Amino acid sequence: MMSLARISLGGAVKQQYLFKLRAYANLFVSLVAVQIIALLFTTGGMVGMSGMGSEYLDLEIRFYSGAILFVFTALWIAVNAFVLTLPLSRHVDFSFVTNRLSSNLANFGFLVTAAVAGGVTVSLGSLLLRNVLYYTGGGSSLIIGANFLVRPDELLTGAAVGSLYLLLFGAAGYLAGALIQLHRSLYVLLPALVLGVLFYEAAHEQLRLLQVINFYRLEALPILFILKIVSSVLLLWSGAALLSNRTEIG
Repeated sequence: MMSLARISLGGAVKQQYLFKLRAYANLFVSLVAVQIIALLFTTGGMVGMSGMGSEYLDLEIRFYSGAILFVFTALWIAVNAFVLTLPLSRHVDFSFVTNRLSSNLANFGFLVTAAVAGGVTVSLGSLLLRNVLYYTGGGSSLIIGANFLVRPDELLTGAAVGSLYLLLFGAAGYLAGALIQLHRSLYVLLPALVLGVLFYEAAHEQLRLLQVINFYRLEALPILFILKIVSSVLLLWSGAALLSNRTEIG
């Protein structure tokens, strides 16, 4: 007996998105674990240190930063975006009435959710780091008070900016995963190419990679920063969607 019920694209995307939230709930548990590890690295070490002294006085200044927390979270979302392109993850989608477009849209929605969760937890994790250092570092007398307290608007801005950066890393990981699925040899060639470029630029003191980073990092106007991130994310995701159309369904 045939069913005359028709599933719209929006309905299919919603079903797959909700399914992915349930199926990959453990990924958010791993996010917490990754950030705890990052906090342990940060509180156990320093990102910088300077000192000065005289005959009667020695002064040592230690710098701590939440950058390690963000780096670990960026790696987390890039790896999980890559996992979404693997055959096992793709085949699960076909238990629904679906196609490549709805699958990619559901994956994109999941990555947006993961990026927002990562951005919020990174922002809150930075506050946690401040408090841990405050209460374990000998008290307020050893901590510079300027800008120590974070206003709510600064906290929300940091979470929003972090979410956009994480979405960019997620889109890059998703594109890399879609590209690798085209041929098995790319599992070796693509990582080798990336490492080769990094070693080449380091050996020849090239600044092209730094220029790409500064293209996003040094933007002063909020609207231009958002446009840069969003346009780059859409470009990466569109490329991944086009590549996924060339992979086999079964």
